[in-house]
Amino acid sequence: MKKFFMMAIAVAAMTFASCGNDAKKPVEAAPVDSAALITEEATAAADDAISQLSATLESKDASALQTALEAVKAKVAEFIAKNPAIAQEYLAKVQGFLKENADAVKAIVGSNATIAGLVDGIAAIPSESVEKLTGATDALKALGIDATNLVKDAAANAAEGAANAVEGAKDAAAGAVESAKDAAANTVESAKDAASNAVEGAKKEAGKAVDDAAAAAKKGLGL
Repeated sequence: MKKFFMMAIAVAAMTFASCGNDAKKPVEAAPVDSAALITEEATAAADDAISQLSATLESKDASALQTALEAVKAKVAEFIAKNPAIAQEYLAKVQGFLKENADAVKAIVGSNATIAGLVDGIAAIPSESVEKLTGATDALKALGIDATNLVKDAAANAAEGAANAVEGAKDAAAGAVESAKDAAANTVESAKDAASNAVEGAKKEAGKAVDDAAAAAKKGLGL
């Protein structure tokens, strides 16, 4: 009986150790690739702008071309205020399209000074780097974009985003701690149940062994 009891305790101990190790595993947060997110947003917006520009070149609609270029200008200003890195990538892609289709654009622009100013203004903004883009205050002002104040807005947005990220990390950590506590409590209860079941099983096995031994002894005595 002692042997069965010790086996039951060993089973319970192994069960507790195994569950305990699972509960202690750290909760790993998925890494966030900020550069990939920037490229994704810039590419999506540029694809949309290029699609609109392509449609105007096919239709040769000067009014539609002006609307599309105004939208590009507004998007550059929006992205500078949000994150200049997105503005830089977005502008570079749109400029590339306008350069590749310069002849078609000129054919539609003709002598329209307003549209010509938009085309030249967008092309004049340096997009080789964020620094060059945000530093080109004169080129941006020519399009009615106040880069200085927009960059300040971007810095404020970045600070707010960082603060929110810290709070989010704190909340995630607190949630992980609570989850770990719950897992540990469940592990203890599971181990208790396993130990109890193992002990009961051992008792039954021991009782059966005693009964079998008594029956064998009686049989040997002819009882």
